Amino acid sequence: MIILNETDFDKVINVIEGNVKTVPTFSYSVLNNYISGSVYADSKTPETVLIGTESGIYFVAGKEDNQKFNDFLFELYCQRKRNKLRFTLFSTTEYWDCVINELFKDNIKQMSRYSFIFDNKKQSHDKNLFASNYFIRRINEELISNSSEFNEDYYTEYWGSVSNFSENGFGYCILHKGKVVSECTSIFSSLQYSEIDIATHEDYRGQGLASSIVKTFIDHCLENDIIPRWDCDILNKSSIKLAGKSGFGNPVQYSIFV
Repeated sequence: MIILNETDFDKVINVIEGNVKTVPTFSYSVLNNYISGSVYADSKTPETVLIGTESGIYFVAGKEDNQKFNDFLFELYCQRKRNKLRFTLFSTTEYWDCVINELFKDNIKQMSRYSFIFDNKKQSHDKNLFASNYFIRRINEELISNSSEFNEDYYTEYWGSVSNFSENGFGYCILHKGKVVSECTSIFSSLQYSEIDIATHEDYRGQGLASSIVKTFIDHCLENDIIPRWDCDILNKSSIKLAGKSGFGNPVQYSIFV
């Protein structure tokens, strides 16, 4: 097994965009050098690849019956578990689901998620209905330090640092009396995509804040030729409802293993 250099990353695109259900945004984040990560492959002209973030999120794609690669995948899992580190694996196809289940047995749990496709024509254009003492601001380091949900630990986990997020990512929040009450941020971004992560303080839900801040985020994406992406657990009804209202539809179901 080898770790590919950045100069070989272009060879990975055909593998990960082949016969797959969906390619997670973090894969492009690593390939575009927006975040640090590793790309493992069976060779420099890969048939099977594993893209991983430093936080322990992985995406496997390509030839499924590569036994040496699959043995490496399981050993990587064991190594991270021994060190009490995160291991979350995104699957490519139903065939990969079967391979992973057979490889990991009862050591890992399969979960189902939706990946939505954005259609600007289906986006709701409701006006902001909240009072004048609410303000929308772009997320910066000061606002991150005052956030309870998307705080410094969050950006360190997914972006490596707050400064890297500030350089390569973006997000917006709603302030009420100086307090961060609703946020929409890019959990991952790349040259082409930005994946939405959203949170509203429990005391401020049901007021349309989430819809407003998501629209601000999407507007930023469209102005910068970025495709917004929305993924969530298939049982997350509130997220699915907000996704639909925000212009996301035609969900594709895929599996992750934790």
